[in-house]
Amino acid sequence: MTTLKLRSVAAFALTALVLTPGLVSGGEPEAPKIEIRNARTPLPGVLSGGQVTQEQLAEAAAGGYRTVVSLRMPEELQEWDEPSAVEELGMRFVSLPIPGAEGINRENAEKLAAILDDQELRPMVLHCGSGNRIGALFALIAFHLEGKDAETALKVGQEAGLTRLEPVVREKLGLPPAEQEEKKDGP
Repeated sequence: MTTLKLRSVAAFALTALVLTPGLVSGGEPEAPKIEIRNARTPLPGVLSGGQVTQEQLAEAAAGGYRTVVSLRMPEELQEWDEPSAVEELGMRFVSLPIPGAEGINRENAEKLAAILDDQELRPMVLHCGSGNRIGALFALIAFHLEGKDAETALKVGQEAGLTRLEPVVREKLGLPPAEQEEKKDGP
């Protein structure tokens, strides 16, 4: 997207924000729904899911979002410069690169929790490629930082987008593989 196009989109976004009352009220900032892949609202003021497009970023800016947090590795998105596009739209870009299964650990869960705890960043769009890494880290946050039991933490992760990384998360939580769980409950 050219600089001129981004400026036009930013102007549109600011106009829409001014003309849309009540986007942010009282305590928790609201997160207007934007149609991103695998969209979820795991926390108030947090819209999570897969990779956002430039058009969705413009919608986010128009909707009053303050921050875009990416869990993608820098080499994952070569088509366009997301950090620059986000900043040109007047939002803050935060990068927490998670390299897939090897990045699903307590340290990265703590880093994401610190970002999520910063109310000044909300409302925020939180994304990775599909939402899977987000769900995996939400499960570890629930387990390690919120003291939830392993089964509950796994459900938190699934509700936040956990899919293909479930075996890794099960291992990190000390749960048996899903196949063993099914056999235990079956005939």
